[in-house]
Amino acid sequence: MRRTSAPCPTASRRVPGRGSIRSSLIAILLVALAESGAAFIPEADRTIEEIARVNQSSGRSQAVQLDLTLSIGDHGVVARGELISHPSGLARLELRGLRGRVDRYLLSGPELLAAKDGVALPRSQPMLQPWFFLQPSSGITLQAALGAFDIMTDQIGLATCGEQDCFVIGDPRLAAPLPPPEPEIPIVLDGGDVIEDPLAALAIDDEVQPDEDSELIVLFEEERVELPEDAVVPRLWVDTQELQVRRIDRADGVFTILGPVVAFEKLRVPAWLEIFEPGEETLRFNVDRAVSVNAPPTAFSRDWVFAPVAPTAGSGSEADVQSGSR
Repeated sequence: MRRTSAPCPTASRRVPGRGSIRSSLIAILLVALAESGAAFIPEADRTIEEIARVNQSSGRSQAVQLDLTLSIGDHGVVARGELISHPSGLARLELRGLRGRVDRYLLSGPELLAAKDGVALPRSQPMLQPWFFLQPSSGITLQAALGAFDIMTDQIGLATCGEQDCFVIGDPRLAAPLPPPEPEIPIVLDGGDVIEDPLAALAIDDEVQPDEDSELIVLFEEERVELPEDAVVPRLWVDTQELQVRRIDRADGVFTILGPVVAFEKLRVPAWLEIFEPGEETLRFNVDRAVSVNAPPTAFSRDWVFAPVAPTAGSGSEADVQSGSR
């Protein structure tokens, strides 16, 4: 593979004939960057709303089927697969190795099930990641999906990803410091009366110690999230130009890099995705075809994962998908 580290890729090619997505948030962002020359980070909830709009405009807000080709490390193609993902937080992946063995994976929220030829796997490779982050068309649904994977949706920062910049949701260490509060200025009426701050009576005198049950301090404390510099936290990366998802970090250290967006008719999806697991070879899925499908919830059932599979003789290389080892 050409990459062993964890940089976020740059969209190296664009789809002919399509205009760049320019939401109101992106326009405001670019103006702010040009005028101030400093990093401007919008509010997390506004960014999530705009990401959801990009998902919808990219045609991914319903169930999507991706036809994939899987390569592991430098071993070339080892399997072909079919990924079906639903914006509600369901996804399934079927991989057929070149010797006819069949691996099936089911992701329901953060819960992963896996089987080889219908037999449950005690330890599965991270073949199936939450691709459905690219699908919700509302901020509320996207927040719920991210929250199910313990991504702190109220935290947003800025980081470099390849030759681009990315907003990073879920890592308070990347957030810009808040500006200092503006001093309170009393409002003076024409008659000379001052409108007093109604909360001023709650101020705590230095000589008065509140009892243990007092909630006054809680009212005025700013909530802070502090993490060690080397802590691994789940995060979502989106580029600042088009708000397309570029990287997904998981709490176990596994992360997924998504390639530049390409078009399959009206459906726009990443051209490829690479999954990195610490100490293991890189998994690379090339997207050969993408289409919207009708996939009811019954299509994402345990019965599908563990249904018996009759191995069929294949041709070509002896390589096959080996879940649990590479």
